[in-house]
Amino acid sequence: MNSVTKKLKCSKLTHKLLLSFGIIFLLSCLIGFFYFDSSNRYNQHAQESDHTHDILIKYSDVAKLSLEKLIAMGEIVRTGQVQTPQLKAEKAQVLRKTLFDIRQILLNKSSVSNHVNINNELQAYDQISQKVERILATNNEIKLLVAENNLPQAKKLFSLLQQQDIDTEFNLLIDKAVKQEQFQAELIRKSVNQLYHRNNQILLTALGVMSLFTLFTFWYFWRRINLATKQLLGATQEFSNGALDYRVAPQKDFEFQFLGESLNNMAEQLSEKQYQLTLAKRSLEEKVQQRTYDLELSNTRLAQVDQQRRQFLADIGHELRTPLTIIRGESEVVLRGNTDNINDYKQVLNCIIDEVKHTTALIEDLMLVARSSAGQLTLQRTQFNISLLINELFDKYQRKAQEKQQKISLNLPDNDIYIEADERRIRQVLMILLENALSYSKTDSLNEIKVSVHKEFIAVKIIDQGIGITDNEQQQIFERFYRGNRSVTSGSGLGLPVAKAIIDAHEGHITLKPNKHGQGSTATILLPWHFKEKAEIK
Repeated sequence: MNSVTKKLKCSKLTHKLLLSFGIIFLLSCLIGFFYFDSSNRYNQHAQESDHTHDILIKYSDVAKLSLEKLIAMGEIVRTGQVQTPQLKAEKAQVLRKTLFDIRQILLNKSSVSNHVNINNELQAYDQISQKVERILATNNEIKLLVAENNLPQAKKLFSLLQQQDIDTEFNLLIDKAVKQEQFQAELIRKSVNQLYHRNNQILLTALGVMSLFTLFTFWYFWRRINLATKQLLGATQEFSNGALDYRVAPQKDFEFQFLGESLNNMAEQLSEKQYQLTLAKRSLEEKVQQRTYDLELSNTRLAQVDQQRRQFLADIGHELRTPLTIIRGESEVVLRGNTDNINDYKQVLNCIIDEVKHTTALIEDLMLVARSSAGQLTLQRTQFNISLLINELFDKYQRKAQEKQQKISLNLPDNDIYIEADERRIRQVLMILLENALSYSKTDSLNEIKVSVHKEFIAVKIIDQGIGITDNEQQQIFERFYRGNRSVTSGSGLGLPVAKAIIDAHEGHITLKPNKHGQGSTATILLPWHFKEKAEIK
């Protein structure tokens, strides 16, 4: 983030933008300065003009009041009476106050404008003031002489005042003062006009320069920003259309260069994400296809299992019907017979017992397969000599093989082999496999029993010379109720499923495959030396 900030500080576009804003700000300040300066000057000239106007009015009042005083003196001299002396005294006070106001206005005018010289105005004011005071003093003397009944002397004093042309001099002084004020007013008017024209020129020039500079600045930055934003907008449109391999060209200004690099990085990340999503989609499609295939396979197997179940129910019904029919038939024969021979009864009872044993064994096989499927098969584990068990079964089935005109051989290691397993169940598995080998083998065929010892398990192979099995049967041979279409022997189809259930409970492995050379098949049992039972529910 610090590097980005440093680059932003070093950006030429940012410097140019700040410089443009600074120049516009200075021009605005300059215009504001001229505006406030002009306002102050206009205000100053307005005050000067007001003062000049007030002075003219005051001088007019002084001239009017002074003339009234002269007229009043003439009346006093002519009539010899002083009429309304109080009113006349008030007018004298007003005249003096007017003169005092003129002086104050002149002083204020001097304080407002330093460039105005009021010395001539003050000189004219002093002369007028002297004349006014002389008129007022003469007026007071005449009123005093009239009050003393010295009218001739009052006339003489008034005549002396007339001879001195006091009224003419006074009027000349008033005219001079008025002309001075008019001249000052004219100067103020000219100064205001000059200030107006000068300020208008300056303000128009400043506004023109600022307007041109602002327009140029706006055009320059609009052009730079517009070109960059068009490229960035084009890039976003390409990205939105799916062209994530498109890249923004390098920009002159860092701000847009940084934004372009960010968009390129975003497009690269989106492309990577899209690639990952594509892979995930393909993987998901493959998984869905696999799951669909597995589901179809499961449905096929379920259909096969259902078919086998129906076949099994038919077979088991037949298997149960046969012994029951025999038991019923033997019982009815005994009941209908009139013999008293006890041997006949024993023979019938022995036949019934054999059929009951067969039926019981069939039911036990069904229960064993069901418990195995539910994970509830219970094993009685003990350590026993499997070599002794195999020798015992070899002797037993060697006699059966001779009865069927077959042969059987045994290949067993010399040392005794001890394993930890359920001896009764292992015996049951070996008997099932040996029964199948003898049942499916032809006359004069040779069956073999091979035992081999390995590090983690022992292997027992039973090889027959029977009809063999197909590839399709290899996938179904250990399923419940399956007997095969080529079966040439009777049975319930539970032998191999029972054998697989027992071996699986021992955590072993059992297979049945066709022989590589010649006819027949090979059943292989792999039993571990030690095992942990997966489920044991009593």
